[in-house]
Amino acid sequence: MNLYKDTHLFGLVMNMVQDLEMNKLSSNDVKELKLLRNECLDKKLIKKNLFIIMTGVIQTECGNGNITDFIREGEVLFVQPIRNDTQQEWLPEYKAITSCKIIQVSKEFFLNFSSIKPSYMELILQMTANKLMYVMNDSRKYDLSVEERFDFSLAELGHCLGEQVEDNSFVLPRYINKNKIASFSKTSRKYTAQRLQLLEKRGDINAVGNNILISSIGF
Repeated sequence: MNLYKDTHLFGLVMNMVQDLEMNKLSSNDVKELKLLRNECLDKKLIKKNLFIIMTGVIQTECGNGNITDFIREGEVLFVQPIRNDTQQEWLPEYKAITSCKIIQVSKEFFLNFSSIKPSYMELILQMTANKLMYVMNDSRKYDLSVEERFDFSLAELGHCLGEQVEDNSFVLPRYINKNKIASFSKTSRKYTAQRLQLLEKRGDINAVGNNILISSIGF
């Protein structure tokens, strides 16, 4: 997930998609894909296509449900498998945590078409660079104490996925539950519950049922 949705870049991406749609050579070059909640993107499709997230949120899992990232509306997923130490291909899991509508674009078709319109390749590179900068920002939390790392992760979720209700105050969506907070912050569920209680006592958050209002945590 990126810290802030770049509506200008996403508008350019949508213009690109319309152009690709009008010039596609087969129905598989550009198509709409829908994912149900808890459904994973097929890894065979990931190898051959790039994806533009139109609606919904996808979480990235790296083994045993370990959440490392969230991909939301307005972002592009363009990845390639890597080879691990046993020379086997590896990709993370990409699981929808809400229902999602996605535009699927064949990598082969896109790369061929962008040779005619190199600005499209530049656009995807810009989107990818933005994602890389987010990952670098997120990695700062691993140098922090467990308390600071938890607070950093919680604030990050609020800024990136939450609904802003006041200046610097965000309500987390209901699908970000305590289990997901624990996984994303790399803490236990027990610690997560304890830390949330402490933050609420301090007035930094307000938890009502499944809703968490983050009011004064920065990162």
